[in-house]
Amino acid sequence: MKHPGHQNRPKTIWIIDHYSSEPEYGGISRQYDFAGELGKRGCHIVVIASGFSHFTHSYITDKNIKVSRPAPNVHYIYLKTSGYTSNGGMERAKNMLDFMGRVILYEGAIAKRYGKPDVVTGCSVHPMTWIAAYLAARKYKARFVAEVRDFWPRVWVASGDKKRTDPMVVFFAMIQWWTFRHADRIIYSMFHGDKYICGELGVPKSKAYLIGQPMDCKRFDRNCENTDMLPQKIRTFMEIGKRKEKKSLICSFAGYYMEYEGVYVMLKAQEILEKKGLPVKMVFVGSGQEKEGMEQFAQSHALKNVLICDRIPKEAVPALLSHSDICMAHLEVRGHKEVYQYGVSKNKVNEYLYSGACTLYGFLYQDDEVAQSGGGMMFEPYQARDLAAKIEYLYTLPEQERRAYGQKGRKYIRETHSVEVLAERMTEVLFG
Repeated sequence: MKHPGHQNRPKTIWIIDHYSSEPEYGGISRQYDFAGELGKRGCHIVVIASGFSHFTHSYITDKNIKVSRPAPNVHYIYLKTSGYTSNGGMERAKNMLDFMGRVILYEGAIAKRYGKPDVVTGCSVHPMTWIAAYLAARKYKARFVAEVRDFWPRVWVASGDKKRTDPMVVFFAMIQWWTFRHADRIIYSMFHGDKYICGELGVPKSKAYLIGQPMDCKRFDRNCENTDMLPQKIRTFMEIGKRKEKKSLICSFAGYYMEYEGVYVMLKAQEILEKKGLPVKMVFVGSGQEKEGMEQFAQSHALKNVLICDRIPKEAVPALLSHSDICMAHLEVRGHKEVYQYGVSKNKVNEYLYSGACTLYGFLYQDDEVAQSGGGMMFEPYQARDLAAKIEYLYTLPEQERRAYGQKGRKYIRETHSVEVLAERMTEVLFG
């Protein structure tokens, strides 16, 4: 196939990503960031996403189709799908199938209005988008690119949630096998994803490309001083604007309130630190099933320097992180260390590293980017004493030495994950 790079007209790229959205809707910003940068380079980008938000469980629009133009040469098209109240179960499965069906139903009208694609990228988390993308690419004789950000169904088996013989596992494994063999290119965002795609599944290395999570450093920097978007209780708790002497060390967490995210590990570490009388504060922002349990833990253990809050706007997160001394992350399914052996795609770790704070990451594999970048330190998953010891160590450091971690992290993200750097890589993969 003669690839689009040889054509004189502007290239049209369709990005089919169920969970993408513009930042104000709280979805995954990966495609939004790439779309804006590729649009600057003269490409016409059409992002096709669901009109129902997986993250807020609410509708972005109640129209069958909503179109917005967030940047020159960029169109977002939201298709109305069924909703759900839980991230598991048949309602969500119906939502996945519904999105695939809506793409197939409306792709003709989209092509007529916004142009036939030269490249169609189908983006998992779930692989039903691959089918819709393949059908559109075949119809318009475009290049088909499969993007993978989570290894379904492998993670289900590795985490013990399902057995290899489970019908859903077998079904998704067949789709994965079929997709990886029909795709012209495969993009993965996990640091060691090639070990699975090429090593275990036998996909040729010439077909698979690592493109990590992009970071719009300029947007992050603009939002750093946007403290007015933070709830007043957070600003007061962190003493923003009053911390000239920095009497307390501020540790922040932003994400899902889930056990595997280490929220109880962090609270237990805080208990240890408070018993030692160290002036450390922990602020949590997010959502998830463990919020009530976290609040009960903090209350029953009489933690004085903990604040647990609901989600905050995505644009407010940089202000939170950049006014923190430490950013905390954790990822491991207890008893199933192999789940994340090939790495993980987490936007928030990029934001942590770029924030200027030191990142503490509870992750089993020491070849992770946090350790390699010098932007932080690893601690043993589910080991609160190890986390507390790392925080205490950072507390004893002069501020200049502690901030050196953040400076290294910022440098690493600019050089390896800035949207400008990764968009150049993306262009080579899509059209090379």
